[in-house]
Amino acid sequence: MHYEVLGQGPPLILLAGTSMDHRAWGFQSPAYAPHFTTVSVDNRGAGQSDAPPDPSSYSAAVMAGDTVALLDHLGIERAHFSGLSLGSAIAQEIALRHPDRVLSLQLNGTWGRSDAWFREAFVNPMTYALDRGDRRFAFKLGQALIMSPYYLDHRGPPPVADMVGRCLIANPPSEAGFRGQLHADATHDALERLGQLRVPTLITVGEVDMNTPPRYAREVHERVPGSRLHLFPGVKASHCALWELADEFNQVSLDFLLNRARDAVTAHRHGRGASPGARAC
Repeated sequence: MHYEVLGQGPPLILLAGTSMDHRAWGFQSPAYAPHFTTVSVDNRGAGQSDAPPDPSSYSAAVMAGDTVALLDHLGIERAHFSGLSLGSAIAQEIALRHPDRVLSLQLNGTWGRSDAWFREAFVNPMTYALDRGDRRFAFKLGQALIMSPYYLDHRGPPPVADMVGRCLIANPPSEAGFRGQLHADATHDALERLGQLRVPTLITVGEVDMNTPPRYAREVHERVPGSRLHLFPGVKASHCALWELADEFNQVSLDFLLNRARDAVTAHRHGRGASPGARAC
């Protein structure tokens, strides 16, 4: 697994979405770095991490195991986790399977169970394009689902266009990695287990997110006890609100993180875990 580390302070693990590598967090890492040691990860099948050839070897649960193994390698006992899209599914599984490793959870552009709409609107068309060797179609469809109508009309502003170029055009995943991550998307199902979560959780979604519409975020919010749901408003509030609304995204997420970090310090000074009141966001 490839990863990059920036900053100092409590560890914060950043998990990117389908086909993206650690650079997806390029607008966030510098904002987090004065307060947190950010570890931006290339998930299995993306960027410079290995891409096993068997798609069935990819799942949110398996990739959660990859991430926990990375924590062990880095000597990190507990961390804050923030995931985008597929990264949020991985973060869910980490929190469910290894709750003692999680200080807080941010689920951005998330969903709890892959239903027929999600498979028909996203996974199956992408797989269809790969089967026919048409990467251009896959890119065009993916861009329409994850970016806002505003971006598609204006192809800007330049920093966002540059992010699209670096993360989606200049750095395409291998076919094996892309197929594997799509398999992980299609098979994600944690919805009925989310009630087991007992970690501070922030859920964010853009109101014009076409890839994981707000109904999915609300469904997750209803299942996770004490969670907070933040809906980004406006014409730029896409699946990639972390790019198109970077300043607002950073403020919302950093406020949540800093509050959780203060809760953890207070709990440590009192020799106890965070109280249920501290977990409610």
